[in-house]
Amino acid sequence: MSSYTFKPDKYSSHMKIINYLKALNKGKLKVLDVGCSKGFIAKSLKGNNFEFYGIEYNKEDAKEAKKYYKEIKIADLDKQKPDYSNNSFDIVIMADIIEHLKDSSGTVKYFAKFLKKDGLMVISTANVANIYVRLKLLMGNFDYEERGIMDKTHLRFFTLKTFKKLAKEANLNIIKEDFTPIPLPMVHKSFREGRMLNPIHKLNYAAIKIMPRLLSFQLILYCRKN
Repeated sequence: MSSYTFKPDKYSSHMKIINYLKALNKGKLKVLDVGCSKGFIAKSLKGNNFEFYGIEYNKEDAKEAKKYYKEIKIADLDKQKPDYSNNSFDIVIMADIIEHLKDSSGTVKYFAKFLKKDGLMVISTANVANIYVRLKLLMGNFDYEERGIMDKTHLRFFTLKTFKKLAKEANLNIIKEDFTPIPLPMVHKSFREGRMLNPIHKLNYAAIKIMPRLLSFQLILYCRKN
């Protein structure tokens, strides 16, 4: 079982993507969730007008997610990429996965071809230019951790500039950029909504709008086929 969990905080990448999709309101939409984990996104959108297909490496996670998806394919994307008909999906989601892949750019480009002409691709990844990482580098440290930006399973690292370059190399047109703050509610429950330190979390989110390259924890791009 993987160690990754759903992030319910309204400023998290999970909730930002979920709320963005909820707001589309375009009738029934066919969605490919690449790296669907335990099915967090599909589960949260259950009852909305989406038909989900998934790809997952972890068999146990895929088994847990299966009830929310019409189909889930088990695949190691560094070795095998599942095939679909071109122009078959309204939305392709690649949430928090490209940093785990050897060929991030090539994989995004590969799955973009399965989008319909006016299809939407949503991609999110960690921001290696966050001030926390910069300060550690200043002190001569580049240490991997169990989770977070320096997760020990991350093979690739992105700044906002290189993340946008990746999208353009995949022939995607960026229609919206979004950012998440350091997930303080996951650090301690006192930062959660309605708790004593939640105003600090809200202030942190307000600050990343001013300096997203320096302060954002994760980067999110919403793109259309170019």
